[in-house]
Amino acid sequence: MSEPLRVIDFGCCPPLRSQTLWHAIGYGVSAGAPAALSFVRPAAPYVCVGYHRGLDEVDLEYCREHGLPVLRRMVGGGPVYLDADQLLFQICLPAGAVSPARQQALHLLLEPAVAAFRAVGVPAGLDEDLEICLGDTKVCGHGAGQIRDAVVVCGNLIEQFDHARAVRVLAIADPAQRDQTLALMRRFVAATPVDPVAFRAAMTTAYAAALGLDPVPGQMTGTERAALAELDELFVSDAWLAGPARRAAPPAAEPVARQVKVRAGVWTLSATRDGARVAAALVKGRVHRVRLYDRGLDGSTGQAEQALIGLPLTAVAPALAAFGDPGRRLAAAFGAAEPGRL
Repeated sequence: MSEPLRVIDFGCCPPLRSQTLWHAIGYGVSAGAPAALSFVRPAAPYVCVGYHRGLDEVDLEYCREHGLPVLRRMVGGGPVYLDADQLLFQICLPAGAVSPARQQALHLLLEPAVAAFRAVGVPAGLDEDLEICLGDTKVCGHGAGQIRDAVVVCGNLIEQFDHARAVRVLAIADPAQRDQTLALMRRFVAATPVDPVAFRAAMTTAYAAALGLDPVPGQMTGTERAALAELDELFVSDAWLAGPARRAAPPAAEPVARQVKVRAGVWTLSATRDGARVAAALVKGRVHRVRLYDRGLDGSTGQAEQALIGLPLTAVAPALAAFGDPGRRLAAAFGAAEPGRL
Protein backbone atom coordinates (compact mmCIF):
# COMPACT_ATOMS: atom_id res chain seq x y z
CA MET A 1 0.00 0.00 0.00
CA SER A 2 1.25 3.50 -0.85
CA GLU A 3 2.48 5.91 1.77
CA PRO A 4 0.00 8.71 2.53
CA LEU A 5 0.06 12.25 1.20
CA ARG A 6 -1.68 14.43 3.77
CA VAL A 7 -3.85 17.02 2.05
CA ILE A 8 -4.51 19.93 4.42
CA ASP A 9 -6.66 22.94 3.59
CA PHE A 10 -6.03 25.60 6.21
CA GLY A 11 -8.65 27.90 4.70
CA CYS A 12 -8.33 31.66 5.12
CA CYS A 13 -5.75 32.71 7.73
CA PRO A 14 -4.13 35.91 9.04
CA PRO A 15 -0.85 36.82 7.31
CA LEU A 16 1.34 35.41 10.10
CA ARG A 17 -0.39 32.03 10.12
CA SER A 18 -0.40 31.85 6.33
CA GLN A 19 3.38 31.49 6.69
CA THR A 20 3.91 29.73 10.01
CA LEU A 21 1.44 26.93 9.27
CA TRP A 22 3.36 25.51 6.34
CA HIS A 23 6.69 26.08 8.06
CA ALA A 24 5.37 23.99 10.96
CA ILE A 25 4.50 21.22 8.50
CA GLY A 26 8.16 21.29 7.47
CA TYR A 27 9.17 20.67 11.09
CA GLY A 28 6.70 17.79 11.31
CA VAL A 29 7.76 16.08 8.08
CA SER A 30 11.37 16.49 9.19
CA ALA A 31 10.44 14.64 12.41
CA GLY A 32 8.83 11.75 10.53
CA ALA A 33 5.28 12.91 9.76
CA PRO A 34 3.89 11.92 6.33
CA ALA A 35 4.43 14.18 3.33
CA ALA A 36 1.90 16.98 3.01
CA LEU A 37 0.26 19.11 0.36
CA SER A 38 -1.23 22.15 2.06
CA PHE A 39 -3.26 25.16 0.99
CA VAL A 40 -3.87 28.51 2.65
CA ARG A 41 -5.34 31.84 1.62
CA PRO A 42 -4.14 35.06 3.30
CA ALA A 43 -6.99 36.92 4.99
CA ALA A 44 -5.23 40.26 4.45
CA PRO A 45 -2.42 41.61 2.27
CA TYR A 46 1.20 41.51 3.42
CA VAL A 47 4.79 41.35 2.17
CA CYS A 48 7.02 38.30 2.55
CA VAL A 49 10.80 38.44 2.22
CA GLY A 50 13.12 35.54 1.35
CA TYR A 51 15.43 34.27 4.07
CA HIS A 52 18.67 35.80 2.78
CA ARG A 53 17.24 39.07 1.44
CA GLY A 54 17.49 42.45 3.12
CA LEU A 55 14.65 44.54 4.50
CA ASP A 56 16.15 47.44 2.54
CA GLU A 57 14.44 45.92 -0.51
CA VAL A 58 11.04 46.76 1.02
CA ASP A 59 9.52 50.22 1.50
CA LEU A 60 8.92 49.69 5.20
CA GLU A 61 7.45 53.16 5.73
CA TYR A 62 4.86 52.59 3.02
CA CYS A 63 4.01 49.19 4.49
CA ARG A 64 3.57 50.68 7.98
CA GLU A 65 1.38 53.50 6.68
CA HIS A 66 -0.87 51.05 4.84
CA GLY A 67 -1.04 48.37 7.52
CA LEU A 68 0.92 45.76 5.54
CA PRO A 69 2.80 43.31 7.77
CA VAL A 70 6.28 42.35 6.62
CA LEU A 71 7.33 38.75 7.33
CA ARG A 72 10.44 36.69 6.60
CA ARG A 73 10.17 33.12 5.33
CA MET A 74 12.68 30.26 5.62
CA VAL A 75 13.06 29.72 1.88
CA GLY A 76 14.71 31.94 -0.71
CA GLY A 77 13.61 34.57 -3.18
CA GLY A 78 12.95 38.28 -3.13
CA PRO A 79 10.15 40.23 -1.46
CA VAL A 80 6.66 39.37 -2.73
CA TYR A 81 3.23 40.89 -2.22
CA LEU A 82 0.54 38.43 -1.11
CA ASP A 83 -3.18 38.94 -0.57
CA ALA A 84 -6.57 37.22 -0.47
CA ASP A 85 -6.66 36.90 -4.27
CA GLN A 86 -3.88 34.32 -4.09
CA LEU A 87 -4.27 30.70 -3.02
CA LEU A 88 -0.92 29.59 -1.61
CA PHE A 89 0.11 25.95 -1.89
CA GLN A 90 3.01 24.01 -0.38
CA ILE A 91 4.31 20.51 -1.07
CA CYS A 92 6.56 19.13 1.68
CA LEU A 93 8.52 15.87 1.57
CA PRO A 94 11.35 14.28 3.55
CA ALA A 95 14.66 15.46 2.11
CA GLY A 96 15.63 11.87 1.35
CA ALA A 97 12.63 11.49 -0.99
CA VAL A 98 13.99 13.90 -3.61
CA SER A 99 17.21 14.22 -5.56
CA PRO A 100 19.95 16.29 -3.91
CA ALA A 101 20.38 17.96 -7.32
CA ARG A 102 18.31 21.14 -7.16
CA GLN A 103 17.23 21.10 -10.81
CA GLN A 104 15.95 17.52 -10.62
CA ALA A 105 14.16 18.17 -7.35
CA LEU A 106 12.44 21.26 -8.72
CA HIS A 107 11.32 19.40 -11.84
CA LEU A 108 9.81 16.69 -9.66
CA LEU A 109 7.99 19.14 -7.41
CA LEU A 110 6.87 21.71 -10.00
CA GLU A 111 5.69 19.47 -12.86
CA PRO A 112 2.59 18.36 -10.88
CA ALA A 113 1.66 22.02 -10.39
CA VAL A 114 1.93 22.50 -14.17
CA ALA A 115 -0.33 19.47 -14.66
CA ALA A 116 -2.86 20.99 -12.25
CA PHE A 117 -2.92 24.28 -14.15
CA ARG A 118 -3.52 22.39 -17.38
CA ALA A 119 -6.29 20.34 -15.78
CA VAL A 120 -8.22 23.53 -14.98
CA GLY A 121 -7.79 24.98 -18.47
CA VAL A 122 -4.54 26.96 -18.20
CA PRO A 123 -2.05 25.61 -20.80
CA ALA A 124 0.97 26.37 -18.62
CA GLY A 125 4.45 24.98 -19.00
CA LEU A 126 7.71 24.77 -17.09
CA ASP A 127 10.21 26.89 -18.99
CA GLU A 128 14.01 26.61 -19.16
CA ASP A 129 14.29 28.79 -16.05
CA LEU A 130 11.94 26.45 -14.14
CA GLU A 131 9.22 29.10 -13.99
CA ILE A 132 5.57 28.10 -14.44
CA CYS A 133 4.54 30.19 -17.43
CA LEU A 134 1.88 30.76 -20.03
CA GLY A 135 4.02 31.56 -23.04
CA ASP A 136 6.66 33.92 -21.66
CA THR A 137 4.43 35.21 -18.85
CA LYS A 138 4.80 33.87 -15.32
CA VAL A 139 1.52 32.66 -13.81
CA CYS A 140 2.84 31.14 -10.59
CA GLY A 141 5.55 32.37 -8.28
CA HIS A 142 7.44 29.73 -6.35
CA GLY A 143 10.06 29.36 -3.66
CA ALA A 144 11.97 26.29 -2.57
CA GLY A 145 14.20 25.31 0.30
CA GLN A 146 14.95 22.88 3.08
CA ILE A 147 13.46 23.16 6.55
CA ARG A 148 15.51 20.89 8.82
CA ASP A 149 15.25 17.48 7.10
CA ALA A 150 12.27 18.36 4.91
CA VAL A 151 12.16 19.85 1.42
CA VAL A 152 9.40 22.31 0.61
CA VAL A 153 8.27 24.03 -2.55
CA CYS A 154 5.63 26.71 -2.22
CA GLY A 155 3.70 28.51 -4.95
CA ASN A 156 0.49 30.38 -5.67
CA LEU A 157 -2.62 30.39 -7.77
CA ILE A 158 -3.01 34.08 -8.67
CA GLU A 159 -6.71 34.70 -9.21
CA GLN A 160 -6.24 38.47 -9.44
CA PHE A 161 -3.07 40.50 -9.10
CA ASP A 162 -2.51 44.08 -8.01
CA HIS A 163 0.60 44.85 -10.05
CA ALA A 164 0.75 48.46 -8.84
CA ARG A 165 0.70 47.45 -5.15
CA ALA A 166 3.22 44.67 -5.77
CA VAL A 167 5.67 47.26 -7.12
CA ARG A 168 4.80 49.97 -4.62
CA VAL A 169 5.81 47.87 -1.61
CA LEU A 170 9.34 47.63 -3.01
CA ALA A 171 12.01 50.14 -2.04
CA ILE A 172 12.62 51.79 -5.41
CA ALA A 173 13.86 55.37 -5.14
CA ASP A 174 14.20 56.12 -8.87
CA PRO A 175 10.78 56.98 -10.40
CA ALA A 176 11.96 55.81 -13.81
CA GLN A 177 12.95 52.40 -12.43
CA ARG A 178 9.63 52.14 -10.62
CA ASP A 179 7.74 52.84 -13.86
CA GLN A 180 9.88 50.34 -15.75
CA THR A 181 9.36 47.69 -13.09
CA LEU A 182 5.59 48.15 -13.17
CA ALA A 183 5.53 47.96 -16.98
CA LEU A 184 7.55 44.72 -16.95
CA MET A 185 5.42 43.22 -14.18
CA ARG A 186 2.22 43.95 -16.09
CA ARG A 187 3.76 42.35 -19.16
CA PHE A 188 5.41 39.30 -17.59
CA VAL A 189 3.24 38.38 -14.56
CA ALA A 190 -0.38 37.33 -15.14
CA ALA A 191 -3.33 36.13 -13.10
CA THR A 192 -5.24 32.95 -13.93
CA PRO A 193 -8.77 33.37 -12.52
CA VAL A 194 -9.80 29.71 -12.31
CA ASP A 195 -12.00 27.87 -9.81
CA PRO A 196 -9.83 27.40 -6.68
CA VAL A 197 -11.79 24.32 -5.61
CA ALA A 198 -11.09 22.64 -8.95
CA PHE A 199 -7.46 23.73 -8.71
CA ARG A 200 -7.02 22.18 -5.26
CA ALA A 201 -8.53 18.94 -6.52
CA ALA A 202 -6.28 18.95 -9.59
CA MET A 203 -3.22 19.63 -7.43
CA THR A 204 -4.08 16.73 -5.15
CA THR A 205 -4.48 14.34 -8.09
CA ALA A 206 -1.31 15.51 -9.81
CA TYR A 207 0.98 15.41 -6.78
CA ALA A 208 -0.31 12.06 -5.57
CA ALA A 209 0.25 10.52 -9.00
CA ALA A 210 3.70 12.05 -9.50
CA LEU A 211 4.96 11.05 -6.06
CA GLY A 212 3.26 7.64 -5.89
CA LEU A 213 1.46 8.57 -2.67
CA ASP A 214 -2.08 7.96 -1.47
CA PRO A 215 -3.91 11.30 -0.91
CA VAL A 216 -5.82 11.44 2.38
CA PRO A 217 -7.46 14.32 4.26
CA GLY A 218 -4.85 15.37 6.77
CA GLN A 219 -4.30 17.35 9.92
CA MET A 220 -1.36 18.67 11.87
CA THR A 221 0.54 16.38 14.22
CA GLY A 222 1.35 17.23 17.82
CA THR A 223 4.92 18.06 16.78
CA GLU A 224 3.61 20.46 14.15
CA ARG A 225 1.20 22.18 16.54
CA ALA A 226 4.04 22.69 19.02
CA ALA A 227 6.27 24.03 16.25
CA LEU A 228 3.47 26.38 15.15
CA ALA A 229 3.37 28.06 18.56
CA GLU A 230 7.16 28.53 18.48
CA LEU A 231 7.11 29.86 14.91
CA ASP A 232 4.32 32.33 15.70
CA GLU A 233 6.67 33.91 18.26
CA LEU A 234 9.80 33.63 16.15
CA PHE A 235 8.32 35.23 13.03
CA VAL A 236 7.28 38.42 14.85
CA SER A 237 10.59 38.86 16.67
CA ASP A 238 12.84 41.73 15.63
CA ALA A 239 15.86 39.44 15.33
CA TRP A 240 14.12 37.11 12.89
CA LEU A 241 12.71 39.92 10.79
CA ALA A 242 16.14 41.56 10.57
CA GLY A 243 17.47 38.39 8.98
CA PRO A 244 20.95 36.87 8.85
CA ALA A 245 24.06 39.03 8.60
CA ARG A 246 24.67 40.34 5.10
CA ARG A 247 27.79 41.47 3.31
CA ALA A 248 28.98 45.00 4.01
CA ALA A 249 27.79 47.83 1.79
CA PRO A 250 30.24 48.78 -1.01
CA PRO A 251 32.55 51.75 -0.54
CA ALA A 252 31.11 55.09 -1.60
CA ALA A 253 33.44 55.20 -4.63
CA GLU A 254 31.68 52.20 -6.18
CA PRO A 255 28.44 52.53 -8.17
CA VAL A 256 25.28 52.54 -6.06
CA ALA A 257 22.80 50.14 -7.66
CA ARG A 258 19.31 48.76 -7.12
CA GLN A 259 18.18 45.67 -9.02
CA VAL A 260 14.62 44.34 -9.04
CA LYS A 261 13.71 40.94 -10.48
CA VAL A 262 10.28 40.59 -12.11
CA ARG A 263 10.73 37.00 -13.29
CA ALA A 264 13.68 34.92 -14.46
CA GLY A 265 15.58 36.93 -17.07
CA VAL A 266 13.41 40.04 -16.61
CA TRP A 267 14.64 42.77 -14.27
CA THR A 268 15.32 46.46 -13.81
CA LEU A 269 18.41 48.38 -12.77
CA SER A 270 18.97 51.83 -11.33
CA ALA A 271 22.58 52.87 -10.72
CA THR A 272 24.63 56.03 -10.21
CA ARG A 273 28.30 56.78 -10.66
CA ASP A 274 30.12 60.14 -10.56
CA GLY A 275 26.90 62.06 -11.13
CA ALA A 276 25.73 59.84 -13.99
CA ARG A 277 22.56 57.79 -13.49
CA VAL A 278 20.89 55.02 -15.46
CA ALA A 279 17.51 53.32 -15.15
CA ALA A 280 17.11 50.30 -17.41
CA ALA A 281 14.70 47.44 -18.00
CA LEU A 282 16.34 44.24 -19.24
CA VAL A 283 14.68 41.24 -20.84
CA LYS A 284 16.68 38.08 -21.49
CA GLY A 285 19.96 39.94 -21.22
CA ARG A 286 19.04 42.79 -23.58
CA VAL A 287 18.11 46.41 -22.92
CA HIS A 288 14.35 46.78 -23.27
CA ARG A 289 13.95 50.34 -21.99
CA VAL A 290 16.47 52.85 -20.68
CA ARG A 291 16.72 56.34 -19.22
CA LEU A 292 20.09 58.09 -19.03
CA TYR A 293 21.00 61.11 -16.93
CA ASP A 294 24.29 63.01 -17.35
CA ARG A 295 24.62 66.76 -17.83
CA GLY A 296 27.50 66.24 -20.21
CA LEU A 297 25.26 64.56 -22.77
CA ASP A 298 23.58 67.90 -23.50
CA GLY A 299 21.23 67.24 -26.41
CA SER A 300 22.49 63.70 -27.08
CA THR A 301 20.48 61.92 -24.38
CA GLY A 302 17.78 60.63 -26.71
CA GLN A 303 20.36 59.45 -29.22
CA ALA A 304 22.33 57.63 -26.54
CA GLU A 305 19.20 55.95 -25.18
CA GLN A 306 18.12 54.83 -28.63
CA ALA A 307 21.59 53.41 -29.29
CA LEU A 308 21.20 51.00 -26.36
CA ILE A 309 17.76 49.55 -27.11
CA GLY A 310 18.04 45.88 -27.98
CA LEU A 311 21.72 45.59 -27.09
CA PRO A 312 22.98 42.80 -24.83
CA LEU A 313 24.27 44.11 -21.51
CA THR A 314 27.83 43.23 -22.56
CA ALA A 315 27.60 45.63 -25.53
CA VAL A 316 26.39 48.66 -23.55
CA ALA A 317 29.81 50.02 -22.56
CA PRO A 318 31.24 49.98 -26.13
CA ALA A 319 28.09 51.70 -27.43
CA LEU A 320 28.29 54.40 -24.76
CA ALA A 321 32.00 55.00 -25.45
CA ALA A 322 30.94 56.89 -28.56
CA PHE A 323 29.51 59.60 -26.28
CA GLY A 324 32.83 60.54 -24.66
CA ASP A 325 33.25 61.14 -20.93
CA PRO A 326 29.49 61.19 -20.20
CA GLY A 327 29.18 57.84 -21.96
CA ARG A 328 32.04 56.38 -19.95
CA ARG A 329 30.45 57.58 -16.70
CA LEU A 330 27.15 56.01 -17.70
CA ALA A 331 28.94 52.79 -18.68
CA ALA A 332 30.51 52.70 -15.22
CA ALA A 333 27.04 53.00 -13.69
CA PHE A 334 25.83 50.11 -15.87
CA GLY A 335 28.84 48.18 -14.60
CA ALA A 336 27.16 47.94 -11.19
CA ALA A 337 24.73 45.37 -12.60
CA GLU A 338 25.02 41.84 -11.19
CA PRO A 339 22.56 39.67 -13.15
CA GLY A 340 23.82 36.54 -11.44
CA ARG A 341 22.70 37.87 -8.04
CA LEU A 342 19.01 38.02 -9.01
